[in-house]
Amino acid sequence: MKGAPRSEQFNDIYFSAEDGLAETQYVFLQGNNLPQSWDKKDSFVIAEAGFGTGLNFLSTWKLFEETSDIDQTLDFISIEKYPLTPEQIKDALHQWAEYFEGRIDILCALYPIRIAGFHRVKINSRVTLTLIFDDICQALPEIDAKVDCWFLDGFAPSRNPDMWAENIFHEMARLSNNGASFSSFTAAGQVRRGLISAGFSVEKKKGFSRKRDMIVGYISKKTAPSKLKKPQKIAIIGGGLAGTSCAYVFKKYGFDPIIYEASNQLAAGASGNALGLYNPRFSKARDALSDFFAPAYAQFISMAKQAGDLIEYRPTGALHLMMDDNKAIRYQSMAQNWMWHEDHIKILDYKQASEIAGINIEYAALFLPDAGSVCPKKLCNYYAQDCEVRFNSKISDLSSLDADVIILANGPGVNYFKILQWLDIDRVRGQVSVLNETPKSKFIKCNIHYSGYISPAYNGQHMVGSTFEKWIDHTKVTDKDHQANIETLENYLPFLKEESFEIDAGWAGMRVATNDRFPVIGAVPETDDIYVSTAFGSHGLVGSLAGAHYLADLVRNGPKSLSQKSYNALNPKRFLDRAKKRGHNQ
Repeated sequence: MKGAPRSEQFNDIYFSAEDGLAETQYVFLQGNNLPQSWDKKDSFVIAEAGFGTGLNFLSTWKLFEETSDIDQTLDFISIEKYPLTPEQIKDALHQWAEYFEGRIDILCALYPIRIAGFHRVKINSRVTLTLIFDDICQALPEIDAKVDCWFLDGFAPSRNPDMWAENIFHEMARLSNNGASFSSFTAAGQVRRGLISAGFSVEKKKGFSRKRDMIVGYISKKTAPSKLKKPQKIAIIGGGLAGTSCAYVFKKYGFDPIIYEASNQLAAGASGNALGLYNPRFSKARDALSDFFAPAYAQFISMAKQAGDLIEYRPTGALHLMMDDNKAIRYQSMAQNWMWHEDHIKILDYKQASEIAGINIEYAALFLPDAGSVCPKKLCNYYAQDCEVRFNSKISDLSSLDADVIILANGPGVNYFKILQWLDIDRVRGQVSVLNETPKSKFIKCNIHYSGYISPAYNGQHMVGSTFEKWIDHTKVTDKDHQANIETLENYLPFLKEESFEIDAGWAGMRVATNDRFPVIGAVPETDDIYVSTAFGSHGLVGSLAGAHYLADLVRNGPKSLSQKSYNALNPKRFLDRAKKRGHNQ
């Protein structure tokens, strides 16, 4: 980019061509009286309209670390409908690379893929970024936070009027703490009037450089200031994906987690598979389910890139075959409705799918180029590497634990505790088969999903799965299920039908799921400081990590990493509410 970078959508510059950094410092930092405003506050929350190049965030992050105390924390929430790529961000900000002292590279390394939703980016133990890729009119009502300071940095009202709609200002008022400040480069009359109507005081002041005016102000309202809780002892029951991801995430927020595992190793149950394929959960429309699993998928990819070979991260891409009209409608609707950038989702005809697969495919397909696989067992060990783990700990009495907070993340075992015996969850057995490669199958280049799946060959072997059996309650590997996996594979990939696959090994585990297909994540009703994370079904890789971040938000009383509609749908209390409703209707 030459000169100031310009938005293609609005034909407007992201920051001043004269000096974008100086503009940010004048309009947003000084305009909100930073750093003085966060002085002596344990936590400080900033919300921004328009992330753009990230210049405001980077400037705030640097100032915060230079002026705050070591025990203070910063949450920065930013909404962006048209996110740039990491490469575009680096290009736009290259002139300040030395000033930001490596922060641009850190941000770009952690930056999520460009798909709609709430994206939690944990910068370090003191700085947390929540990036929301969405239309601001849709995003603001879904935010749950108490904001101390607002950066209004959308493009000019004449070019982007939706950013300055009146309901935006009323949502700002809803989310604001008493005394929350704002600043904006624009002094347009409609913006001033909108803020005043929502309860903000508004003052004009000299604009940056040759700009005549800008506005600043604050809101007075009767609300008690919110405080983040200090780090506490966290007891986590369960050493699978749900438990170890909680330990990993809570450690990042400065807590002290201890994992209690009933066996003598991590990933002893359903998380112990040698190869796990990660994908979002699909639905035709954007809804509470997709708004949980889609950003969870992006967050998992970001983590996996950092872990790399330690978890056998293989971003092969994944083809999801449209074997019937229902799947074709669902996948095509998903591609249209989910607001994903075309870099991350594609609809392919059978010829294009065959080229990507490396073998002949007879169906059109949905292609996710960022999908792939990891080793779940190694992932659990990676999550827990800096945490205390107490093996052979069969906890039956939660009151015996020396902990301020308890998290139940032991799969179907959560039902064993009296406080969750009412939880309606199913145990679903799944068996995978390890098949030796054949002369044709060795050419497979990506994960292929049908009513099962096959991975590319690693060390001469494919992972093929998986059965889905609610009626079986054991995890013994059976020849019958091996044959069922092979028959399903050959049915949808007839190119491989005469290959005479040789079975090398197998593995079976018990997934946990609910009838409404949502995981169970949140506070256990009628308890103090006891939480649950379970029932991720076949999407435990991606769902458990996002669930862990949400639980950390609940425990620390911070801004939520999920939309309100998503965390309401995940709440374990939903089962009690439904039972109560059924009782009233009988």
